Amino acid sequence: MITPIFLETMALYNKWQNENLFAICDELDDYQLHLSRGMFFDSILKTLNHIISVDEAIHSFIHTKNPPKLDLTFVPYPSYGELKSARSEFDENLVVESQVYLQNWLDEVFEFWSAKLNRNRKVPRSFYYVQMFNHQTHHRSQITTELHKMGIDYGNTDLPYNPYYEF
Repeated sequence: MITPIFLETMALYNKWQNENLFAICDELDDYQLHLSRGMFFDSILKTLNHIISVDEAIHSFIHTKNPPKLDLTFVPYPSYGELKSARSEFDENLVVESQVYLQNWLDEVFEFWSAKLNRNRKVPRSFYYVQMFNHQTHHRSQITTELHKMGIDYGNTDLPYNPYYEF
């Protein structure tokens, strides 16, 4: 499904985009971070928490093969400082691991029962990395939409402009 180079490319992209987003959020006050904005997860802070909560659950599944039990209302990092540190650490660890995994590890197929689909699933490990990156992009866009409404320019999101990736 994906190659180790793709995994590294997306891990570096993810790190860059999260750093950009948190640099902007650093300039917001507590009220702006917690303000109910009518977003799916209510506020910028809750949406950022949702992203990392799901990232951690998917990452755990990738490594343990145990399907996670997700609580979509869970806020693992109620303070912005804790959240920012956790995000940075997660992203850095993801970059490091993306540089060591080989194709056969990414291609390993997981077999498990999906209660939601009411059937057995056989899916390669790499599929869940793709899901994690896709999920992040989806919810970051919700936050950047709110920033746009506030008159804040989020900046570039185009993959070729990632300063961390060397071609």
